[in-house]
Formats: sequence, C-alpha cells, structure tokens
Amino acid sequence: MHASGHFATAALVAAAALPLCAQAAPSPAAGSTAQPVRDLVHDVVYNELHDRERDSHWEYRSECVSPSQRLVREQVETDQGPVFRLLEQNGTPLNDTENEQEDARLNRYVHDPAHVAQILHAHEEDEARMASVLKILPDAFLFEYQGQPSGDIARIAFRPNPLFVPSGYEARVVHALAGTITVDTRLRRLIEIRGTVIERVDFGYGFLGHVEKGGTFTIHRRQVSAEHWKTDLVEVHVQGKVLLLKTIGKDQREARTDFRRVPDGTTVAEARDMLNLAARETVQARMVPLTEGSK
Repeated sequence: MHASGHFATAALVAAAALPLCAQAAPSPAAGSTAQPVRDLVHDVVYNELHDRERDSHWEYRSECVSPSQRLVREQVETDQGPVFRLLEQNGTPLNDTENEQEDARLNRYVHDPAHVAQILHAHEEDEARMASVLKILPDAFLFEYQGQPSGDIARIAFRPNPLFVPSGYEARVVHALAGTITVDTRLRRLIEIRGTVIERVDFGYGFLGHVEKGGTFTIHRRQVSAEHWKTDLVEVHVQGKVLLLKTIGKDQREARTDFRRVPDGTTVAEARDMLNLAARETVQARMVPLTEGSK
C-alpha cells in the first residue's frame, strides 16, 4: 500500500460528485437485521477505491523483513512517487559513512528525472494492480458473516465463487484464495484481509509460471485521519514464479507506522529534505539515552 497507503488508479466515480458510501448508507441500528453481506463488501470496496483517488500523501516509518535482510526506512509520498531513506539495516543503525552514502544517493535521485519517472511508473502499476484486485472482490467470491459483529467490527469469510471466470494473472491468483475479511461496518472500510491459496495456479500450463497451494497474503489497513485510511501491513508468503505485486517479494513482511500528512504539492527535493531531517532526529533520539545514562 501505498504497498503503502496506498497506494494513481482508474476512477470509479468523480470524487467530488458522490459522497462516501459510509455517509450515504449508515450501518443498521442495534438489533436490526444486518446488511446483506455482499452489499457490505460492495460498499467497502467502493470506499477503498474512492479513498485511493484522493490526493493525499503521507510520511511514515517502514520496516521490511525478508529471509535475507531487515530494513528500516523513512518514506515520503509525493505526486512524483514515493521517496525513501534507509535508517537501519539488519538491526544496526547506519554509521556515518553509510549516512553519507544515503545523502549522495538521494541527491543523485532528485536530479535524475528518468529514475524518478521509473519509480513513479512502478508505483502506479502496483496501485492499478491493487485497484483491479479490489474491483473483482464482490464478484470473485462467496461471502458469509463469521459470527456476530463486535461493535462496529465484523468478520466475513470468503471462498471462490465457482461462477466467476477470472481473466489475467492477478485475477487468477486472487480467485484461488479463501480466508477472512475484517471490516468497519459503520464506516464501511476494510481493516484486514487474510487469504490462503487453496489450489495451485498454473500459467501457460506451468511453463509461464505458477503459484503453489498454501501461500498466504495479509493486508491490514488503519485510519490515519477522518477521511483517509492507509495500509500499515503487507505480508506475503508464497512459492512460485508469478507475484501479485512487483515490489513485494515471495517471502516478505512490511509494517508501516507513524503516519504524518505531507503538504500538498510536496516535491521530490522537499521529500529528500524531510527524509534527511527524520534521519537526523532519529540519530539524536538514540543519543539522548546515552547522554542521560552518562550523567
């Protein structure tokens, strides 16, 4: 989301023309009959896509863990795509030399329009893929409430709809999932989706790629303002040659924290300056306990 939040996609309706479904269709009163589950999923999908159309950028801390490394980065979203700065690697803060290397890398990036355009293109592709996945959810699966809602929170079980015919790699992988969706029934927003690949998916009879049975996908969302939600967890554990998102590895977990709104129109150069400031503040925060302990 941006994953990220997230994160540039084809519009369903003009943002200014229609209100959020959460405003147009309030949740049932206590004791009343629950909304039909497929209608609730449709409303949630609409709101997630509607939120992705809003011009809203954020700064946050990202921790990305894979079998080979653990990276902590500060990231800023801009109209020209995301910009990040590495803060820690494998549990160790960057030293002075490594910080100077990050300074140089960011300065080169800011003055390299081709590289900026390349990152923006990859980001937009991932956003479009995620939007295409969300759009097919109401038709691709059969849904049922999993127990009674707890306050405004409901869990919904999903499984493949045998009448749905997927087209494209992403749709075929998604249609092979079964799992649960957790939603805010009052705001009609997605909180979490957990899916397991319940059957092997082959592409071109296996020659063009495949995804093994048993792989898992988890996406978690959190509310960061009155109107905006961001993805704060993307976890993927799959075996195969075809991936749902280009920027997500086959065995990777990314957690995002400390979301802060970025001013509209923030440039890549301004994002670099914000990242440099965050890096200095992080270094200073680590030094404070040492200073206090030496007294």
